[in-house]
Amino acid sequence: YVVYLVAQLLVLYLSRTREYYADAYSGAATRDPHLLASALTKITYGLSLAREDSEPSGLRAFMIGDPVKAADDYETLRDKMTAYDLDHDGQIDAYELQKAVEQERKSHWRRANELFGTHPPTYMRILMLEEMEQEIKTGGLPQNIYKFV
Repeated sequence: YVVYLVAQLLVLYLSRTREYYADAYSGAATRDPHLLASALTKITYGLSLAREDSEPSGLRAFMIGDPVKAADDYETLRDKMTAYDLDHDGQIDAYELQKAVEQERKSHWRRANELFGTHPPTYMRILMLEEMEQEIKTGGLPQNIYKFV
């Protein structure tokens, strides 16, 4: 049982490391790590939401989404958005991002999530991408793009 647990933790570690390498490569390939950081922010903090008055997607007929659960998913995302979108303008600014990152960093479950998660904490990924963006702005793309990992 102990061997299984250690092996599982190793697999999770490798998965998190792979995500860091994927982020570094994506930031280098686009030469704009801010775009990836922005997408991570929207996905993690639930800030990319459809407007309330939007029509159902045409994909519903293909049963790609669960129409029964969609209302609950929307409510969850809307609640998440109001928690981070302090001025309720539908977008996150630098101050709101900083507050969301601080909240994630101070979470009591952060250490467990880091150990048992398949992805690294979003704030750590965003910090890595910001570091990469600063280096690209000051001196271009470094030879070893994976030094940020």
